[in-house]
Amino acid sequence: MRILHLADVHLDRPFVGLPQAAAAAQRRNLFDAFRRALALGRERGVDLLTIGGDLWEEEHVRADTRASVAHELAAFRAPVLVVCGNHDPLLPGGSYDRTAWPQNVEIVPTGALHEFRFGDVSIWSVSWGGRDLSPLVLEHFAAPGDGRIHLALLHGTALTAPFADEADGYFPFDPEKLQASGVSLCLAGHIHAASQTHGVVYPGSPEPLGWGERGRHCVALVEVGAKVDVDLIDLNKTRFEIREVDCSGCTASAGARERIERSQIAQDDNLFLRIRLVGEVGPDCDIDVATVRNLLGTTTAAVEIEDRTKSMLDIASRRERKSLDGLFTRKLLERIEEAHADVRARRVAQLALEAGLRAVEGREPILRVG
Repeated sequence: MRILHLADVHLDRPFVGLPQAAAAAQRRNLFDAFRRALALGRERGVDLLTIGGDLWEEEHVRADTRASVAHELAAFRAPVLVVCGNHDPLLPGGSYDRTAWPQNVEIVPTGALHEFRFGDVSIWSVSWGGRDLSPLVLEHFAAPGDGRIHLALLHGTALTAPFADEADGYFPFDPEKLQASGVSLCLAGHIHAASQTHGVVYPGSPEPLGWGERGRHCVALVEVGAKVDVDLIDLNKTRFEIREVDCSGCTASAGARERIERSQIAQDDNLFLRIRLVGEVGPDCDIDVATVRNLLGTTTAAVEIEDRTKSMLDIASRRERKSLDGLFTRKLLERIEEAHADVRARRVAQLALEAGLRAVEGREPILRVG
C-alpha cells in the first residue's frame, strides 16, 4: 500500500502581523499547496491519503474553503482519512459537521482510538474534540496480533520530535511505548517542520506559517509492505527568513539604511523577510522603521523591519554636565582610572557606571556580572 500523508495546512489562517495583501496572498498559497499535495498523490498513484490534523483553523475557515476542500478530495478519488487537531477540532455543529463530504472521505471520531482498515493495513486514530486530548487514550492500547500491519494517525507532540517545544502540552506521547504496542509507524501532525525519527513521521506544514518556523515543509510518501519506507518530499514555494543587520556605530538612520542595503536582500516574490537591526548606535540615531522599509524597494512577498538596536551611553558629554548624573559619571570614571591595575575592581566600576546611566535613562538593567 502507498500512503500520502499531509498535515497542518492551516487553511484560512489570518496571518496576523502581515500586511493585508500579503496575508491574503499567503492564504491562497496554503490552498495551492494543498492542491499540489493532491496532484502529487495522483501522480504517484497512492492508495490512501491521510491528513494529520489542523487542515484548517476552525475560528477562521470560510464556507467556500470547506466546500472547496470537499470538492478537491472528491476528485482525488482514493480513500481519505482525516484526523481533527487542536486548531480544527471535531465539534457538534462545527465546520466538519457542516461540510458535505464525498463518500471517499472519512472523519475520525473523538473519544477513543478507532481502527480503520485498508487492505492489510489498520490505522488507529482519535480526533480532538472540544477539550484537550488526553494521552490516556494510548495508555492501555495494544495492537492485536492478527498478522495485519498497524499504523497510528495522531495529532500531537512526540516526545522525541526534533522541533518539538518542551513546553508543548498538546497530546504528548511516547513513540517508544507506541512502537512497543505493535504500531509500525505513526503518521503525525502538529509539529510544523518535517521529520522522521523513532517511528514517527511529521510531514510539517506544506507551507511555512511564520518567521519562527524552522526545518523542511513536506508531504510524506509512505510505502507499506514487508517493511515501511518513508520519503519526505519538499512541497513549499514560500519561505520566511530572519536576517540580522549589525548597525553598531551608526550615528544616524542613514547609516542604518546603508547597512541594510549592503546586506544584499534577495529580490524574491516568495520570500517573507524580517530584517532585525541590532547593535549599539549613537544617541542621536533615530531609526524610523516605516521609512526604512519604504526606501528598500524590495520585491519580496513582505518585509518587516525590527529595531533591536540600543543607544550608546554618551559618557563623554555626560561627564561635563553640572548635574547629579554628571557628578556620578565623573566619580565612577575616577574609580575606573584608579583601578587600572586591578582588573576586577576596574570591571566592577565600569559595570556600575553603565548600570547607573541605564537606570537614569530608564533602560533595562544589566544582567551580566563578573
